[in-house]
Amino acid sequence: MSKQMMKLCLFYCCCFIACSASAERPSLSVVFEHNPPFQIIDANNKGQGPIIEFAELLVDVAKENADFTAEFTGKPWARIMERDAYYPNVLILSISKTPQREPNFIWLTQVYTGQQYIWKVKGRPDPEDRPLQVAVERNAHKMMSIKHHFGEDNIHTSLNSAQALHALLKGRVDRFVGAVFAVSGKLQSLGHNMNELQRLAKFDDTGFASQGLAFALTLDTDEFIEEALLKALKDPRVEQARANLQNQFEASERQLMAGF
Repeated sequence: MSKQMMKLCLFYCCCFIACSASAERPSLSVVFEHNPPFQIIDANNKGQGPIIEFAELLVDVAKENADFTAEFTGKPWARIMERDAYYPNVLILSISKTPQREPNFIWLTQVYTGQQYIWKVKGRPDPEDRPLQVAVERNAHKMMSIKHHFGEDNIHTSLNSAQALHALLKGRVDRFVGAVFAVSGKLQSLGHNMNELQRLAKFDDTGFASQGLAFALTLDTDEFIEEALLKALKDPRVEQARANLQNQFEASERQLMAGF
């Protein structure tokens, strides 16, 4: 009986140690919005697309030499910027790097850059009895420059950029601001194509210019996780995947520009 009790105690001690070790493992929350063609949130609320695939590779390589957990979660952009951005151990995918945001995050790597343009529906006349209305997602990096350009009272906010473009297509607004590649992907996700839109002038960010889409960690993230991700970015597999990702985006954008 005594031996059985000792074995039982030893078993529970091992379980306690294992649970304690598991509880102490750092956890990384990877958050992203529905932002085709870079990443989408599918019908099962899972992330899909080239950015997600690259992020999964980056995290997997980082975990080869560092013991932490990671969970990918799709969320509205406004929720990410209003809540998740203020918690430690959060990796935000595809966030535009601007001078205003730069000190508020730990910037890991750039994944895309693109010129912003002003868009309208082809053939649709502009209103004569009111100012032009423009749609933009809440907490977008372009919000301040769009307000400066179109006037604060003429802004209509949406949960994400695809919904903002949808508002243009439906005639609820008159203008949308976005890069050629990004607009093309969003149109396709909405069942439309580039022939429906007219590209107008380049958009002047007026001091809020983006340096491109990037991966960013929130401040106060565990150095253990930060160092693991930075090390993974230097891994040949990740470096090659990042180069392929950027080449893919650039080639797609050149092709679109040539035919539009």
